[in-house]
Amino acid sequence: MKVAIVVAGLIVVAVAALVAIQPSFLKPASLALVKKSDIFGFSPGMTFEETSKLVNQRHYLCRPSRNASTLECDINGANVTVESDEADARRPIWRVNATLNNPGKQDAAVKSISDQFNAQAIKDREGWTWIVGRGLKLSYDGLALNLVDEAAEARLRKAEAKR
Repeated sequence: MKVAIVVAGLIVVAVAALVAIQPSFLKPASLALVKKSDIFGFSPGMTFEETSKLVNQRHYLCRPSRNASTLECDINGANVTVESDEADARRPIWRVNATLNNPGKQDAAVKSISDQFNAQAIKDREGWTWIVGRGLKLSYDGLALNLVDEAAEARLRKAEAKR
């Protein structure tokens, strides 16, 4: 009996030491791979209703654009444009664009974006690209961030081509 208590005590001490050294040990594996997939809380796939709720909760200064499917916001020195699908009754967002007023050095911005979105940057002709979620592509050209649901964008282009 005493041996079992000593062994249990040693196990508890070993786990406590492991958690002290490596706190992520107790994090579920599913959370370790979670990637950020929004810009200022706006994310492709959100409905227009969810978008309105976010604007009200965070007290963003937003206004509808000329067409009813676009929302323009001024948030923390960035001009943010949120485009939704006007053909769908739920009007899900398919693109979020944030034009930064003072982006700073591009290398520092790329590193910061990679850290925030927990994704590896890919350099291309137009700037930098990250895959940040299921079908979501983030791009940065040194001035603006674009977060796009590529499947929704392809559907919209195809629908516009048919018109």
